Amino acid sequence: MKLMKQITEVSPSILYSRMMSKKDNLCPELITEDDFEMIEGHSIIYFGPEKWEGMWRNRHQLMSRFARKNKVMYVEPLYSLYRLRKQMGRGVPGILESLKCLRKKRVTKESENLYVYHSPIWVPIIGRFPLNKISWCLWNLLFRNTMRALAFSKPIIWVSRPEMSFFIKSFDEELSIYHIVDEYLSYGEKNFESRAKIEMQERELLQQVDLVIVVSNKLYETKSTLNKNTYIVPNGVDYYSYDKALTSDVPLPSDISSLPKPVIGYSGLISRRLDLDLIGQMAQKHPEWSIVLIGQINDIGCESELKCLREMMNVHFLGNKNINQVPFYVKAFDICIIPYKLNEQTENLSPLKLYDFMALGKEIVTTDVPVAREFKDVVRIADSPDNFLDCVLDALAEEDESLFSKRRQVASQNTWEDRVEKLSEIIMSQL
Repeated sequence: MKLMKQITEVSPSILYSRMMSKKDNLCPELITEDDFEMIEGHSIIYFGPEKWEGMWRNRHQLMSRFARKNKVMYVEPLYSLYRLRKQMGRGVPGILESLKCLRKKRVTKESENLYVYHSPIWVPIIGRFPLNKISWCLWNLLFRNTMRALAFSKPIIWVSRPEMSFFIKSFDEELSIYHIVDEYLSYGEKNFESRAKIEMQERELLQQVDLVIVVSNKLYETKSTLNKNTYIVPNGVDYYSYDKALTSDVPLPSDISSLPKPVIGYSGLISRRLDLDLIGQMAQKHPEWSIVLIGQINDIGCESELKCLREMMNVHFLGNKNINQVPFYVKAFDICIIPYKLNEQTENLSPLKLYDFMALGKEIVTTDVPVAREFKDVVRIADSPDNFLDCVLDALAEEDESLFSKRRQVASQNTWEDRVEKLSEIIMSQL
């Protein structure tokens, strides 16, 4: 496999320009799910920040594809005494969840070659030295037994959070990767001490690992100074699934097909990173619109805003949907919106939904986040709340049918298969 140049040299906007220069290829070529190359015959252990179950993200898309030609184990987060107390403190639901965790098998098989390791709840990492060392050694022993049972030797270790440096050089790995999809310093309302601690942890991790993968130019600027082997690999799209949904004659889901038109939709994590006040203004000024929000909800720091939205008759929370159903919900959107707040967190993002929406050729209205500017020829970027509403109105009135094919063309060049190929080339360059 030919070694690629550092991906920072080829931005999504440049790729788009190159595609549009090919006048004889204005429509995406038909693709297949297996039409790509990747590393083969390796063991990959991905230490995840959350349980595998739930809304699919970057890690699900990548690991499920790597598992087609490699053995992959996704490791759910270790329990800490704090996490266990917090879970039990939720009362009956927390106790029932803990009992469910106790009964769960240590390893489940999600698909061929893809395993999920459920960190045992009865081995939490406890307190300070020496208790934390003792509990870590016990967890490590159990995990190594599982590695041996499943024949995971000389693995590629893949970590996803600044605090995970203790996994590095612990499993006789052939390569270590730190994959950064967010600016973790921006999470929550952190005080100076908390930010300093995370910054120190990340600095240590960046200097330890063999490779660093980031999803945006901004993250590259801030992380590459500490590790010369830093590469940009943006998020992508399951183009095959969206292409299949577009041409399918399967009826749209009943909970969205019955809503009044037009449907203004968002699909993804619903949290305080969204400008929920902007969504409320849109619903209030245009009661004839159906505002649809699909996805997992994290209400930390935005409980009151979400409460206000739930009270609006034309705002519809349809819940988290199975990954196979999401394309059919997006297909039902008349306009797709990405109403992110403009802050430290969102300026570092590479939103999956941007590529998802383009795969269906949909009109897209977004706030002025950096990644959107790379696709300014095919998305509408709003510079203010009032302008956001104007952009939605303009999108509803759009008559340029060529934009449909252009968006699909961009999406077809930003698939998860393409990302796996690029990651494989980077990994092979270090082995």
